[in-house]
Amino acid sequence: MVVMIIFLILSIVFVVGTVVYLNMKKKERAGNVKQNTTTDTNARSKSKKGLLNILQIKIKDNVICLGNRYSSVIRLGNIDYNMLSQNEQESIEDVLIQTSLSIDYPIQFFSTTEYVDTSKVVALIKQNKTKNVKVQEYKEHLIEYLQNLQENRAISIVQNYAVISYDGLYENAIEELSRKMLSFKSSLLRANISCSILNEDELYNLIYRELNKNSTLDISKLKQGGKNIYVGKKQKSKRN
Repeated sequence: MVVMIIFLILSIVFVVGTVVYLNMKKKERAGNVKQNTTTDTNARSKSKKGLLNILQIKIKDNVICLGNRYSSVIRLGNIDYNMLSQNEQESIEDVLIQTSLSIDYPIQFFSTTEYVDTSKVVALIKQNKTKNVKVQEYKEHLIEYLQNLQENRAISIVQNYAVISYDGLYENAIEELSRKMLSFKSSLLRANISCSILNEDELYNLIYRELNKNSTLDISKLKQGGKNIYVGKKQKSKRN
């Protein structure tokens, strides 16, 4: 009789212990799921869907950073080759050949069609004040004409660029790119080809134009938030 009572007590203890253990495990799993969900939500909310997240590139110190590759972009000037004399053409060809042979680093050339931006000219015209009525009327007509040209995108030019790259550490990239760009620009200057290095705003503008060929937005829009080219649901709801 005593043995039966002992087995009965042990059975009850075992059942109760099993229920308590299962409840504890259930609560532990629920806590882990909640913690993981909160972590994922916070990570998604903190992440910015910008140029870095979508294209995996960022721009720093006038340099395009893509992984461990760092690139600077040079806008190449134009020369009217056909208007040069035979000797001048041969001289330019020799300089370009020498420049090509001296290149021992990654470099890319590309051409793109760009619409003429008259905003800077318009700004300069507006800065020049005059009391002459006739001159003021001419200024107003000229400003209207230039603005219509830009809005209607009536004039386009072919623009050439050179992209000089360096693979390695960022600390070394700035010095190496500066040295290579200076050497490249000096070589082309001997052929009467002027070059200019794109700054941060110009780099953003170039990338934006290439990705949005039909857009009329300029870099001023990018400064107001165009660098974050993705709009999330929360931002949309706020705007609405």
